[in-house]
Amino acid sequence: MFLEVQDLVKSYQTGENAFFAVNQATLKMEAGEIVVILGPSGSGKSTLLNLIGGLEKATSGSIKIEGNEICNLSSKQLGIYRRNFVGFVFQFYNLIPNLTVRENIEICAHLGKNPLAIDTLIDKVGLHAESHKFPSQLSGGQQQRVAVARALVKNPKLLLCDEPTGALDYKTSKEVLELFEEINKTYNTTMLMITHNDAIKDMSHRIIRIKDGRITHNTLNTHRKHAKDIDW
Repeated sequence: MFLEVQDLVKSYQTGENAFFAVNQATLKMEAGEIVVILGPSGSGKSTLLNLIGGLEKATSGSIKIEGNEICNLSSKQLGIYRRNFVGFVFQFYNLIPNLTVRENIEICAHLGKNPLAIDTLIDKVGLHAESHKFPSQLSGGQQQRVAVARALVKNPKLLLCDEPTGALDYKTSKEVLELFEEINKTYNTTMLMITHNDAIKDMSHRIIRIKDGRITHNTLNTHRKHAKDIDW
């Protein structure tokens, strides 16, 4: 099993009361799966993603990647885990504005032990002609493609995507989802994607629903569609 989350809790103390952002969450993922987590705003999706990515520390419970527990790691060890295992794609790109497309990707290539070839990756995300442009010269979809390439260049085993199409229009969203599908097929990258968009579940191998910090459904998708065939 690639990823195992068991009885995971993230709580915050507010006066005398405890607020549970994630409450006894349990899930499993096989290597190479695309998994979509669905839930309304405030349901705990982003917190769960941040816990798995080592950006936040759990209150209790277990997260194992390839059998290795990460909940007990020190801050330094979590930094190594994020560098070696995890790529992040966020809704709002977080590109460095004074660096070109190539430079934004290149700066992350130095973080990985076995980075992918930068030129090959730029071609893969369809930005060869834009490689010397700055983020302000790109469309939203192109900026998201740079963000995807930047996350992938260090060759992570796990790609975590937080609302990766949330700021994009329908056409561009489909193009980005097709890119994720192609990357998954090419590199066998395990992907965990959170979204408000119920239709995106159709391209996943597994569908997880979360409400009030609790996972309510965890099912295999037996009627999986290609990204290009999704409509919403």
